[in-house]
Amino acid sequence: MKKTISTIGASLLAIAGLALAWWLFSPLFISQTIEEDFPAVEIPSESELAEMSPEEAEEAINEAMEGIDEEFVENLSEEEAQALEEQVAAASTMMPDHEMEEEMPETEAEAEWALVSEGEFQDADNQHRGSGTASIFQQGNQQVLRFENFNVTNGPDLHVLLVENIAGSNHDEIGNFVDLGKLKGNMGNQNYEIATDVDISQYEGVIIYCMPFHVVFSRASFGQ
Repeated sequence: MKKTISTIGASLLAIAGLALAWWLFSPLFISQTIEEDFPAVEIPSESELAEMSPEEAEEAINEAMEGIDEEFVENLSEEEAQALEEQVAAASTMMPDHEMEEEMPETEAEAEWALVSEGEFQDADNQHRGSGTASIFQQGNQQVLRFENFNVTNGPDLHVLLVENIAGSNHDEIGNFVDLGKLKGNMGNQNYEIATDVDISQYEGVIIYCMPFHVVFSRASFGQ
């Protein structure tokens, strides 16, 4: 009888050991396949935006854009990225204009600003249009990029970039660049400080650039 009980106990221990071994080592040779849809982005439709005030439309677009950055777009398929870009472009037409009116910044000394480079903004394409003058001024060790009579199609997350290749159409083609910050307004006169260690002779011009989608909205060549 005792032998039978011992045998049963040994069997139970063996089964428990096998179960533990299975739990520990089965992940090494059992594959698991997971298929998840990419997180959806809820961009309001043009009809929905048309029922909002310009301020409400802009707030709705900005909220939808909060989860969209370069990494997000790069993880989409080409078709998904194109569809999202078109959806955002359509929504952006409902964004109100923002006009800036800045004077030239004061200098550290009494000497006046010296004009170094200048160019006229051009349309990037039929949907992304721009006009006005982009000028670089220097005084001592100060450098500033100034827009005058500026007007560009509004859009989400637009930045001002000094670029090595003004003809480039995307992130890979523009070469080295200096990001001078987010566009202050899509209309009016405005200033962008350039760091003293930036050699402006290395850059052909300035572009207004949509960071998430790598889209040029307007460009101005200093070679004009």
